[in-house]
Formats: sequence, C-alpha cells, structure tokens
Amino acid sequence: YQASLIMPDTKRMEQIFLCPVGLVGAGKTTVIRPLSEKLGLIRVSTDEVRKLLKENGQGYEFVKEIVRLIIEELARGGYSVAFDMDCGNPIVKEQAEILSKELKIKIYWVHINTPEEFILEKLRHHPASWLASDPEVMVKNYFGQKDKRLKEGTHFDFNFTFDTSRPDLDQQISDFISLVGHK
Repeated sequence: YQASLIMPDTKRMEQIFLCPVGLVGAGKTTVIRPLSEKLGLIRVSTDEVRKLLKENGQGYEFVKEIVRLIIEELARGGYSVAFDMDCGNPIVKEQAEILSKELKIKIYWVHINTPEEFILEKLRHHPASWLASDPEVMVKNYFGQKDKRLKEGTHFDFNFTFDTSRPDLDQQISDFISLVGHK
C-alpha cells in the first residue's frame, strides 16, 4: 500500500494532519482527495487498505493499526498527512492527538456534515462493489456507525464544516485552503 501513496514534490513548511469526521457515505474521500492534492498532503485511506486486504483474502481486524503505523512513519518523516477515514472514532482521535502533540503537528478537524437524506439516497443507489454487493448493507453500516458515534459522544472543535450535498463544494474547498494556507 505504501508504494501506491502519492508523495508530494516537497514537504509543507508547517506540518499538518487533516482529520475528517463523517459517517459512511458523507463524502470524506470527496473532500480529502482534492485537499490532499492542493495542500501537498499524503492521503492515507482505510478503504484502500481494506480493499488490498480483501483482495489478499485477509480480514479487516488490523486495518486501524496498519494505517496508524503508516501515518506515524510518514509524520516522523516530516510529511503532512490527510486521514481518509472517519476520525470520529475516539481511539483514532486520541492516537492522532498523541502523535500531533509529540511531533508538534497542527490537526485540522473537519466535519463532513452532509444531510442524512442525501447520504441514504447515495448509498441506496451505490453500485455493487468490493465494499458491498447490496446497497442495503451500506445503509445498515451507516445506521450502525451513526448509533455508535452517538453513544461514544466524542467532542471535536471543528476547524471547518463541509457539506458535500451542496453545489459549491469547490468553493468550500477553496475556503478551507485559505484557512490552512498553501504548501
């Protein structure tokens, strides 16, 4: 997986972590992919790691640990990282904060806050893929994750909120880049 990562030409002067919080189908990758490119961040995706594991007949039980180790190695190497995953998990949040504090890396917590109706419509029309052969599995995953996050009650001080259902996503991305600053 590490060989497939897109490495920036240069490292950012200010090292950052970009950590999205959003439910299944909210549009985390839709936001993180262009931000990674425009801000010179290395995008690390749990979905891509899961896909590789599945293709190799493996389970997903070590996905978070694999991704954590990759991010830690990149951060210790001076790179800025975009977490293409739900950072709403309290364990992921804590691990990001510990590494951020140790290496003095600023974390940008971004809320991917897309209306539930939009997400459910998107999931119900999601074509069969390696993620799920039946769209209702995706819908079930959404509600399971939503319930879990509500029970966890983890608090975030968001730096920015995105709504991928709005037609001005490019403007939202530009506004966030203005907040963070270029490479």
